Amino acid sequence: MSFESLRRKRKETAVPTDSLSDIAFLLIIFFILATSIQKIAGFRTDLPSGSRDQQTQKADDKTPTVGLKGDRIQFNEEDVSIDELRTKLAALRLKERSEERRVVLLDASAETGYQTYYSVMAAITAADGVIGIMTEDD
Repeated sequence: MSFESLRRKRKETAVPTDSLSDIAFLLIIFFILATSIQKIAGFRTDLPSGSRDQQTQKADDKTPTVGLKGDRIQFNEEDVSIDELRTKLAALRLKERSEERRVVLLDASAETGYQTYYSVMAAITAADGVIGIMTEDD
C-alpha cells in the first residue's frame, strides 16, 4: 500500500461541515418563529365580599379618606391643614395594622396643585399608610 492511497482514504472519510452553519441558522430561525411570548396583562387581588351592612361598621373599620379640592385638604370630610393631617394619620397607628387595613383613600380633584398632592402623598407614606387612589369612571 502506498501513502497516496492512504491519503485518499483519509480525505474520503472526512465529515463534510460546509453546511453545518446553514443548518444552525435555519434552526435558530425555526425556534424564533415557533416561540410564543406572552405578556401578563393582569394582577391578582382579593375583592371585598360586600356582605357587611354599613350601619354595623365601627368607626375604626371605616377606611380613612383624604379629599383634595384645590388647596383644601379634607380628612374624612373635615377640613384640615397638612400638619393636622399628619397628626390624624399618626393617631391611626397604621404601622401596627395589617396591610389591607393600612389603606388610606386619596380623592383629588383636577384643580389640585402638584405641591399639595405630593405633600399629602408623602404624609400618608410617612404614616406607613398604603395609598389607594380614587378615580372617576368615564
